[in-house]
Amino acid sequence: MKIRTIEKLQDVLDDDFAWRKKELIDFQMMIHSTKNRTICRMGLALLCAHFEGFIKKSANYYIIFVASQNLKISELKINFAAISCKGSFNSCCETNKISVYSSILHNFLDCYENRNFRVHYLQESPIIKTGGNPSSLVFKEILNSIGLDFSIYETKQKYIDTDLLSNRHGIVHGEKVFITEKEFDETLKNILEIMELFKDQILDAAINERYLHE
Repeated sequence: MKIRTIEKLQDVLDDDFAWRKKELIDFQMMIHSTKNRTICRMGLALLCAHFEGFIKKSANYYIIFVASQNLKISELKINFAAISCKGSFNSCCETNKISVYSSILHNFLDCYENRNFRVHYLQESPIIKTGGNPSSLVFKEILNSIGLDFSIYETKQKYIDTDLLSNRHGIVHGEKVFITEKEFDETLKNILEIMELFKDQILDAAINERYLHE
């Protein structure tokens, strides 16, 4: 998969956000038309799934975009070197031999100086994973992994951890957690705003080449 242009990146991000938003708003309309609190519970679980899916897809699309720019690893922020070479360091966990460390370090430095940033993306095996429904800490780690700033979300952590995840966990584990229409509407509004902010942040990073090593 290649995403060579900002226009293409915007298209894939917009498309992925649009269908998720439409499905969620359709579900919101169902909630309001039926006044059924059970459907509110279902809606929150769906919202959590879309939040997780969008964050994962968007982060991977951004990495694919950067990899499609034909830049050397050394030209990019250090997080991209970590993405490119993380598999090389797995052997360090299995041995205490300095010779193994030396070989791995030599290969890393060779990659860093001489090779272009490349990734192999598969939908079933993404580069960036969420490990399930992402808390604000997981979201922060994802942002750090792709070299973007988390601080703009610090005031929004409650919406992710409490309004969304805490209630979702209770629902899917069979607890008697009921969500009112008003609570669902508020959570939907806030999570969609976070998703759109993340989309815009990625586009801004691509346009202003924030992936480049300073």
